[in-house]
Amino acid sequence: MIIKMEDLPKIRETHKDKKIVCCSGSFDLVHVGHILFFEDCKKHGDILVTLVGSDEMIKFNKGPQRPILNQHIRLKTIDSLKPVDYCSLDIVSTRDNPLLLLDILFEKLKPDVYIVNDDAFDMEYRERITQRLGIKLVVLPRFCPPEFDAVSTSKIIETIKKI
Repeated sequence: MIIKMEDLPKIRETHKDKKIVCCSGSFDLVHVGHILFFEDCKKHGDILVTLVGSDEMIKFNKGPQRPILNQHIRLKTIDSLKPVDYCSLDIVSTRDNPLLLLDILFEKLKPDVYIVNDDAFDMEYRERITQRLGIKLVVLPRFCPPEFDAVSTSKIIETIKKI
């Protein structure tokens, strides 16, 4: 279900007795690697809340040619995936504070678990804020079974360029 960030507290109210897990990312050109990540996230709790990066922040983080798909398409795509219970667009992060999302997300949602991949930027900040707020931080290694050819959005883009 797509929700607005201001509605995050309703998730906690609705699921008082459930373990809420959250994650965030760009999720440009959604592929099996993203799906595996969401499946792994869901194993850590009952309700998975996913925040999708805005077009502006992806341009800032990944360059002017990205995202390939706009934030509305990416949000709708993430919403359709089985492991994801709720998703919202990160409308708060800025170039000056690219992790402002976490402060607001954690304050409003009060998740039990926050999950990131091991290559996430500014892990020190993520560790500090989760520790301070008593949120369990789970760091997942990027993993893709060999039959998926270590798929990534960047590899997909490179393959398309070659064609």
